[in-house]
Amino acid sequence: MRPECGRAAAAYRLALPGHPLGGRIGERLGQGTGSSLEFMDFRDYVPGDDLRHVDWSAFARTDQLKVRLFREEIAPSLDIVVDVSPSMAITDVKRTAVQDVVDAACSWTRSAGGIPRRIAGGGGVFETWEEVAYDGSDAWMPRIPLRRRSMRLLISDLLQPHDPGPLLRKLSAGASHLYVVQLLDPWEADPAAEGARTLLDCESDGRLDIVLDERTVARYRRRLARLCEAARSGTRSVAGTYALVRAQDPARMFREQLLPQGVVEPA
Repeated sequence: MRPECGRAAAAYRLALPGHPLGGRIGERLGQGTGSSLEFMDFRDYVPGDDLRHVDWSAFARTDQLKVRLFREEIAPSLDIVVDVSPSMAITDVKRTAVQDVVDAACSWTRSAGGIPRRIAGGGGVFETWEEVAYDGSDAWMPRIPLRRRSMRLLISDLLQPHDPGPLLRKLSAGASHLYVVQLLDPWEADPAAEGARTLLDCESDGRLDIVLDERTVARYRRRLARLCEAARSGTRSVAGTYALVRAQDPARMFREQLLPQGVVEPA
């Protein structure tokens, strides 16, 4: 992780959803019973139960042994699925922002006692960024199984012609929660009218000679708004957390974008 990203990430932690999660023993509350300090219910005592959890005051009143049940503490694991199509590295700013978000998410997960995995869309687990060539397809689903009841984070620009809803539902199947970060280069998010230009498709090698006037840019912005709304509604349809993020330095990206959109919270 870059030092500036590490410093920025230290101020936050991953914001967990309101519904119960499942995971490893840790510091966040889960859906089972365990050893945290939040009382849940009573049940009858059975031989072998921890005597420290017996409610002796209730025994004195009722002559019945009852055991206090507590909320399980968990540290949910995170499977991070990274779109490794060429558009995710179209500029140095965008490529660095992808790496910063992924590295920070790994740090937030480890700080909570969870286990993160970085997974290339259409591929498998990777450990270092040197392993990522950004020459894959636009497929999001990894070739390896995702962990049951893990949280999942998709990082992609989602600049694709088809409805992302079916793929987001597939990606969220069996997960405890899905985060979707739609990450765009500043030019992709807000292009300027720059006159005659030749646009190159980094994924198909196609060329398009075009005049980027105000009318053309306005059409592009309307199309982009429809794509972003489809991603937002698709994420909400699986009760996930969606964030539209413009690539920039990590301190501003976390504070001004991930925090207000509910992906992170103050540590």
